[in-house]
Amino acid sequence: MSLSPKQLAAIASAPPSARAALRAQYLAQKRSSPQTRSLAVRVPKPPARVPRPMSSLYAFDAFDKRHLPLDEVTAPYTVTNFVSVMEIASAIDIDKVLVVCPRLAHIYGQGNHALLSDYIAMLYNGEETVDSAIPTMDNLRSPIVGAPAITDADQNFSTRVRLHNLSVRLECLGTNTGLYPPGSAYVGTVPAIETGSASGAGAEALTVKTAWAEDSISVGYLKSIPAARLVNSPACINATIAENVSYKEWRDVAIPSSAIDKGSLVMSTAMEPIIVYIPRTGAGDTVVNYRVVVGQQWCSRHPHDIMLRSTQKSHPATKPDVWHSAVSAMKEYGPKLLEIAGEGVMAAAGARMGAPRGGLNILRP
Repeated sequence: MSLSPKQLAAIASAPPSARAALRAQYLAQKRSSPQTRSLAVRVPKPPARVPRPMSSLYAFDAFDKRHLPLDEVTAPYTVTNFVSVMEIASAIDIDKVLVVCPRLAHIYGQGNHALLSDYIAMLYNGEETVDSAIPTMDNLRSPIVGAPAITDADQNFSTRVRLHNLSVRLECLGTNTGLYPPGSAYVGTVPAIETGSASGAGAEALTVKTAWAEDSISVGYLKSIPAARLVNSPACINATIAENVSYKEWRDVAIPSSAIDKGSLVMSTAMEPIIVYIPRTGAGDTVVNYRVVVGQQWCSRHPHDIMLRSTQKSHPATKPDVWHSAVSAMKEYGPKLLEIAGEGVMAAAGARMGAPRGGLNILRP
């Protein structure tokens, strides 16, 4: 086995008594080094473990028909997904605030908060004052009981329901002039909305814009998204649980009569209200048109409808750690994904969070 010129020169310059030992040392290194280097190259390092949430972001996506049951066993029920659509045009001199949240029904003799109406969203003039009955500009109803016509009498239904998921997709449809859509819209979820004349906002005579939009923008609940960006990249936001007891409660459905002021209906505290704030355009004749798509996943029981009752089934309870991880994942990543507001970028963000390449679902049930 030959030594390198450098090693031979080192041996020649060493004292005569040390040359034999130095040669033996170099030969030993020569014999062992190829195998060592080969093993160092061939042995792969274990792949780095990518941290990711323990549950899927689909769990609170109402546009996804998959269903993640509660962390407790209940009686059989049916799971149904609905999509409701509302179109909103901006105004030159009016700020508009849309609140997506189920409303409780005031039915005489049934208790103030006992029943749930089919109203799922209401549009307000931002300059209206917070009170016990705020005038509304438009409303959106869920088809959970077929959205029957409003009559001069209260309508009661035997269907018992609870809203499991609530989501909003905001799109910009362009302008009435065909020009570049100006301005921005604000979207997000808030933990609660204060209403009523006895509330702090009501006592201070705050406007809907100030109490529900601007205050939420100040603390980061609502995110600004340019209207032009919403043309090609709609923004999606999913509500999560606001109050656990209310979220898990089943309610009968009732539709108030035409005599009831829709603005007086109390908002459900089960899930976080979703806010869409559309500021005024301010000048010119340009109107920006938006489409709000509201996804809902309902759990329902049908005591007297044989056909619907046959669709009910028992759902195994989700393990508590998986359920709570799902809630935590959506609360942590939902607002961040809203800021991205683009399908391609959202997929990349999902990959960074450990999601499969095809979407944001991290684990499937």
